[in-house]
Amino acid sequence: MNIVEITLKLVLAIALGGLIGLERESSQKPAGFRTNILICIGTTMIMVLGSLILQDGNMVGSEISRLAAAAITGIGFIGAGAIIQSRGAVTGLTSAATLWAVAVLGLIIGYGRYPVALVYTGFIYATLAVFRRIEGHLLHKTQNRYTIKTKYPKELLSSIKTIAFHEGLKFQNLSLKSEAGFTVIRFSFHVRGGKEEGFYQTVLELDRISEISID
Repeated sequence: MNIVEITLKLVLAIALGGLIGLERESSQKPAGFRTNILICIGTTMIMVLGSLILQDGNMVGSEISRLAAAAITGIGFIGAGAIIQSRGAVTGLTSAATLWAVAVLGLIIGYGRYPVALVYTGFIYATLAVFRRIEGHLLHKTQNRYTIKTKYPKELLSSIKTIAFHEGLKFQNLSLKSEAGFTVIRFSFHVRGGKEEGFYQTVLELDRISEISID
């Protein structure tokens, strides 16, 4: 294996890992663009390193599989960091599973099975992007519209975004407008009941809210 082949493998890892990372980033998930790229190129390089050591005669073929297994085990600890437990609800499981799947993708690229890597990436992307829409339709997620009046829009909006992030919610139609000495923050999102309750209860505990309504 020469430097050109190694470079091509790493470039492919960046491209495919980045594609999945972009989907995660656009969904406002904790493990986004760069995280998925780094995991993909990292596991790709583990397989490349194993092949180089094998070429030098310092390793037998069966030991490469041990390197791959160790990489997948290590990714489990990173995935655990993407899981958040808040008010009895657990979020981030999909992000953790995605990191694990991207690690496997890197191993496939490192092993040189490029057509398999392309097909596998397609399945991961379809599961994340296409199936999310199907899930939303089947589970009848509702769209909730919030209207909040405040005199401290910058601080309050920052707090609301932080809460939404931890509840795994993605804003839609976010707007700010001045009305009679107040700033009116309007936003909406699609949500299932459990997540809305956690978000709403936490928002109610915030200071600097003069009025809040939901429709």
